[in-house]
Amino acid sequence: MDWPNDLLRHIFNDPDTPNRIRKRIRRELKPTEVDYRGCRMRIHPADNNTEFQIWRMGRTQEERALRHILKDLPKDRPIVAYDVGANAGAHTLRLAAVAAPGSVIHAFEPNPVMRARLEENIRLNAFDCIQVHDCAISDNGGEMELFVPAQGNLGLARLGEPMRGANGISVQVRTLTEFLPSDLDTPIDLVKVDVEGQEDRVLAPLITEASATRKPKAIFFELQHERFWSVDIAGMLEQNGYELRGKFGRNALYRLT
Repeated sequence: MDWPNDLLRHIFNDPDTPNRIRKRIRRELKPTEVDYRGCRMRIHPADNNTEFQIWRMGRTQEERALRHILKDLPKDRPIVAYDVGANAGAHTLRLAAVAAPGSVIHAFEPNPVMRARLEENIRLNAFDCIQVHDCAISDNGGEMELFVPAQGNLGLARLGEPMRGANGISVQVRTLTEFLPSDLDTPIDLVKVDVEGQEDRVLAPLITEASATRKPKAIFFELQHERFWSVDIAGMLEQNGYELRGKFGRNALYRLT
């Protein structure tokens, strides 16, 4: 379907378009470069929901939450932020675009296909404050299988949880505490976590083991996979000085009080 993106987008968004036509349009969408809220991105809307949302709407479903996060970031000093499950970089790029000189943004993406897209998008914007890590984050280091859907949404890759229609690849696993700044007085401004059910394993060691000066000022994570958790993240955060600042669909934003 070799039609201009604007025409395809118009047809797709037309409420009278049959679902079978929508499915065909999406299946045949080609990679394209777009302006994503001031950042350049080369997106692949056919096989990744986040990239598809950017193609369809110019934003992701997390835009309202992201605006809250960006507004509250310090503007008068460098920031330190962690994007665990960075995907194609929708959060990482926006953080880098507003970060003061000297900032460090750690982006973790163990899926090699998505990591290549992330790295290409970073190059398109010439951001030098982003450090990309090819490992997954959990509560223990080592090696595990990452199960990546063979078709559909590449953003649904899940660590250690086999899924129908998914291929397993071996990835390195580390804990987030290994990547904290060596200077104990350096503030950690944000941790964003989107790891399809491993959120408790990412956050619990960080919150329970970190000293008071090393607790992140803000934590943004996905709620919808709580059936996989062995820890009540909300309760753990509240017991460690955090309060809920907002729920945004399937995500929650907590801030250190």
